[in-house]
Amino acid sequence: MPFNKKESDKQISWFDRWVVNNRLVSVLAVIILLLLAIYLLHLTSFIFKPISALFAAVGAPVITAGIFYYLLIPLVNWLHHRFNLSKQLIVLLIFLIAAVLILIFIIYLAPVIRVNLVQFFQHWPDYYKHWSKQLDVWLDYPALKPVKNWALDANNNVNKTIIDWSRSYLSNGIAGVGKITHLITMIVITLLTFPFMLYYMLKEGDNFPRYISQFFPAKVRPSVSEVLSEINKQISDYLRGQILTAIAVSIMFMIGFSIIGLPYGIWIGLLAGPLNLIPYLGSFLAMVPAVIISLFGGTHLLFAVLIVFAIEQTLESRLIHPKIMGASMNIHPVTILVILLGAGEMFGLMGVAFGIPAYAVLKVLISRIYYWWRENSELFKS
Repeated sequence: MPFNKKESDKQISWFDRWVVNNRLVSVLAVIILLLLAIYLLHLTSFIFKPISALFAAVGAPVITAGIFYYLLIPLVNWLHHRFNLSKQLIVLLIFLIAAVLILIFIIYLAPVIRVNLVQFFQHWPDYYKHWSKQLDVWLDYPALKPVKNWALDANNNVNKTIIDWSRSYLSNGIAGVGKITHLITMIVITLLTFPFMLYYMLKEGDNFPRYISQFFPAKVRPSVSEVLSEINKQISDYLRGQILTAIAVSIMFMIGFSIIGLPYGIWIGLLAGPLNLIPYLGSFLAMVPAVIISLFGGTHLLFAVLIVFAIEQTLESRLIHPKIMGASMNIHPVTILVILLGAGEMFGLMGVAFGIPAYAVLKVLISRIYYWWRENSELFKS
């Protein structure tokens, strides 16, 4: 005999009503289990040390090859479909052209860059002294006394930091030489190994999602392939957009600084490109040496530099960046700044460089997991 509604309600205990069937308690239980899992992973972190050592050894070549892969794969695919050439032949042609460009750079451009860099560092003390004197003149007003005191304290702190670092380096000279040797070795290994990785990435990179999905059950393989494709699109759009934007920024600064006659303007423009890889902050950092050098040439040169900067920022924000990047990342500017500050504090320069693409990957994974949870969990069913 089936129970009526009142009889079925009586059989549900208070424990089932307030604990088992309570959404808030279920969510809290899931959070506690996740925190417990994180704590256990922290206690057993020694298990992941071999993985960390492996990543330290191959991380730089893999990351470098990945950056060039996302930059070159559109060209490879276009040539493959447009002229019906094999990807192996296309990659070999690209490597040959790159080798010729590197050879031209070493023979013709590297000596010029070396001479200009030597001249720049020889004149830098004069620029710095002139900047300090000009700053003292600007801050020699009673209303700006607190700012002047802050600037003097900051300058003293910087000098103290440099002196302390020099003493520490001299006292630990052997360790410092070892670190420099290790860094040089890693750079050489990266330069020698990443072309081989890049070759196979460009040649067989399209098969990577299908290869990864084979390790999952057949039922979820389409979902895994879709997630991998979305992650690949997010990373490729970001890296390709940032690199192309950086190239455009370098070209604009080099042209602008050359027109106004800024000393070392071409090299400052070249520096602005890599710095522009830091969203919203790179261009301002690149302006620091330009402003200091322009003060040495007079107030009119400083205003010319600021005009160049204003034109560059307008073209970049209104024309170049929207055309190249579009709205594919869909990340709010405030979120980007928070990520840059947080990732930079936790992981240093690597966090600043790769914080945004890492956030994009995590965003895809977490959103997919959340939607799957909503579709399959009883908590969201009315």
